Amino acid sequence: MGKTAVLAAALAGFLACGVLAAAPGQAGTSMTYRTPRGVEFEVTADGLSAIRVAGRPLAQGSWSAFSAEGWFKAGSGAVKAEKIDRKEFKQTGPAGARVVHARGDLLCTFDYVFEGEDVTVSARIENNHPEAPLAVVGFSGLTFTFDRQPDGLMAEQHISYFQAAGVGLCHPSHFARVGGSYARGEAAGVGVSPWRTGLVRTLILWDYTDWNPGKRESLPSRRLIYFVAAPVPPRGVKTFDMKLRVSPDTDWKHLLEPYREHFQKTFGAVRYNADYRWIATDYLNHSQQAVSPTNPYGFHGGHRRIDTAEGAKAFCDTIIPTLKQQGGQGVIVWGQGGDDPRGGMYRPDFDVLPPEVDQRWPTIADRFKAEGLKLGVTTRPRDMAVRQDWRRDEIISINPDDPGHREMLWRRFDNMLKKGCTLFYLDSFGNSLEDVRLMQYLREKLGSGVLTFCEHQCDAILPYSGGYSETTLHAEPKDQPPHYRLWSGMREWEIYQWLVPGAQMASRHYETKGKPGPDVELAGRWFFRNRVTPLVPVGNFKESQMAEFQKWQSESLVGPSRWKE
Repeated sequence: MGKTAVLAAALAGFLACGVLAAAPGQAGTSMTYRTPRGVEFEVTADGLSAIRVAGRPLAQGSWSAFSAEGWFKAGSGAVKAEKIDRKEFKQTGPAGARVVHARGDLLCTFDYVFEGEDVTVSARIENNHPEAPLAVVGFSGLTFTFDRQPDGLMAEQHISYFQAAGVGLCHPSHFARVGGSYARGEAAGVGVSPWRTGLVRTLILWDYTDWNPGKRESLPSRRLIYFVAAPVPPRGVKTFDMKLRVSPDTDWKHLLEPYREHFQKTFGAVRYNADYRWIATDYLNHSQQAVSPTNPYGFHGGHRRIDTAEGAKAFCDTIIPTLKQQGGQGVIVWGQGGDDPRGGMYRPDFDVLPPEVDQRWPTIADRFKAEGLKLGVTTRPRDMAVRQDWRRDEIISINPDDPGHREMLWRRFDNMLKKGCTLFYLDSFGNSLEDVRLMQYLREKLGSGVLTFCEHQCDAILPYSGGYSETTLHAEPKDQPPHYRLWSGMREWEIYQWLVPGAQMASRHYETKGKPGPDVELAGRWFFRNRVTPLVPVGNFKESQMAEFQKWQSESLVGPSRWKE
């Protein structure tokens, strides 16, 4: 083979593996990158302007930055960025391009770096306003038109919702429980991920192109929007990165792979030693109506009267034998301090026990410890109780950044650890940026041997705490076939396990709607099959399915901390 042929073959192979090349007839004004699977990205002075799959347009527009303060009613609105006054384009290498947009008070420099099926977009945002920070930066301009109505992990909501609720809807939150996103049609899928952001609020939206009823859900087109709620100070600069993957491989794991890489670099591996064996639960407090001279703390009766010697003994005699016989790991109780007359439901001051309960507690803890069983209580890590008036308390949020608040909270956990508790239910907690930061602190203090289960979850909390959920069996005539619904979302739980290997979810069977037939799978079996730790109320100990728990558990687990493949 001659020298010319060798060079031609090498160039062809280089291009096939994704080298950028100048667009025909537009040398120096645009560039096209072709991925190994034949997807083409085009960058112009407008930004990322087109994406094509097998020659068919998938996305068109002009990717740029804007002030997103109006979306969330955040910030002063003083930073102006309505019109792009100047555009520049430059190729920076064989797989890179730079685009500069001067936009009012903002100077935005976009670096596009291509590798394989991905493009990393690094946006350097310079805020030239002399006094006002830019509270939220938005990025948009590409409309994706799929070959059918797309499906995937695609958040959408009208702007009015964000204006009413603010940046707290950004990931991590109840609205955006997973920080990455994917959308797919028949021919191609798109994965979108924050990149190198650390723990800050971000949000990926797939906005409808037509919000008119009957059209928005059926249209194949969506507008991609990316928000970062990390203020850019006046006369300051910040860089925000995002990674985009476009591929004919529409498997969700393939599309979300960049997000998993970002997630694991940001949050790391699980920091607790999961125990997937079933857990007993019991609700001890009744109500203020139950308060009397003989029941001063409003407990339920019988074994739940842990303020008495007889009740404490009955508590152990009722729970311990079934845990031992059926392979349970321990119990978590709600309302360990009874029903407080100042309100607050499950109290933030969860370590403050009535004197009579405090007196009986060592007996309970010692008996559980002697049997190798765990004892757990309900907490509210994000809250504190303050006096609203002479009779009632109100609940306010603690500040995760305040050392005094953190120390106060840790003292409460430490008090219960010293009382023998190694299981904690985290009430009203788990799906906000503040919760994640607070849980990072708590996990460092707790170590890996103490298990926690937060009532609400986002992906970012799972490396530090297990999750808690309820489950409903839907067996009404319209629910055919009958099915279980995990309130935290089975789709989300599947993603969480993939992002955070070794994470734990625990759930109880809350209710059955309708009348299931005899062939419907029992709740306990369903939990184990879906790798969810069953929470079993003590009141259900006499149900026939309890006899099966040890068998289901042994079929599902290899020791306490590993599921069978």
